[in-house]
Amino acid sequence: MMKKWLHNKYVRLLFMSLVIILALIFVSDFAEFLDENSNKKVKFGSNQSCNSVHSICSASLIKNGEFQRISFFIKEFSLSNSEAFIELTAIGFDFEGIDSISVSFIRIGESTDETVTLLMPDTSMNQVVPEKWFATVKLPKINTERKDWLAIVHLKSSAKEYQAEFPCHF
Repeated sequence: MMKKWLHNKYVRLLFMSLVIILALIFVSDFAEFLDENSNKKVKFGSNQSCNSVHSICSASLIKNGEFQRISFFIKEFSLSNSEAFIELTAIGFDFEGIDSISVSFIRIGESTDETVTLLMPDTSMNQVVPEKWFATVKLPKINTERKDWLAIVHLKSSAKEYQAEFPCHF
């Protein structure tokens, strides 16, 4: 009689279904464990059609039901000395605070010295976690006629690190 049960295709199908369900539960639990214990940076998407020199560009995501957004804007740019005044808004990050925000400018396809500039928080609003950050950046001189840059923003909070990319066409 036991042999009859083992050769029944429905019993085998039921057994295989149970094994698959258990494997999916294990994979799901393991993925949650890796997500909680991962030291990787959270990368925001990039909108290549937005130009942060002429408009406010934003990158956002929803994490654990919380909305997080980084908005990047270059307020003023002087062609004579390659200086750009940057304004950045970071909304929805953990209550413990933002440890630091930095930005670096690169040219895709060209090797330039990457300089990292730390942004300073705007403390005039007396917020526990400042949302507005500022900096003045001097772009490296390059002898080409290309005026396109990629601003890479690194936000380090007390819980994770985040990275967002914003195109800049001067």
